[in-house]
Amino acid sequence: MIHESLPKIWYGGDYNPEQWPDETIEEDIRMFQLAGIDVVTLNVFSWEKIQVDDHSYEAEWLDRLIDRLYEAGIYTCLATGTGAHPAWMAKKYPEVLRVDFYGRKRKFGGRHNSCPSSPVYREYAGRMAAFLADRYQGHPAVLAWHVSNEYGGRCYCSLCEQAFRE
Repeated sequence: MIHESLPKIWYGGDYNPEQWPDETIEEDIRMFQLAGIDVVTLNVFSWEKIQVDDHSYEAEWLDRLIDRLYEAGIYTCLATGTGAHPAWMAKKYPEVLRVDFYGRKRKFGGRHNSCPSSPVYREYAGRMAAFLADRYQGHPAVLAWHVSNEYGGRCYCSLCEQAFRE
């Protein structure tokens, strides 16, 4: 048994409805039930939607989504959301952006575009994970935590160069 709430092999996958209207989400839930889906991974790339600036977090939309899915018998594997940093972060702290092999700073956009050695990225990613852990630690719908599943991309900035040498 993986978890007492779901004593079988889970059936589901990533679900990213952050920009969809509620009607679409309701239809998705109906279709999930017909397909026998019992767990979805949420919040993989939603950092900007939750942390709207340096210090403000807005997760009520995620509360509603997790609750609605749970009401329909669908559990959540909750991601940290740190797979794509927010635009405000790239603008305010450009050092969070990766540098390519030719020494060019990448532009904002795309997933996993953060420098893994950036102290700013690490600080904010830790804050985001702590915020979510505090908020959802006891939620009955949250059965697992999704930290990351895409290990790739390279950064050639001076911080990464130094870390490599160390």
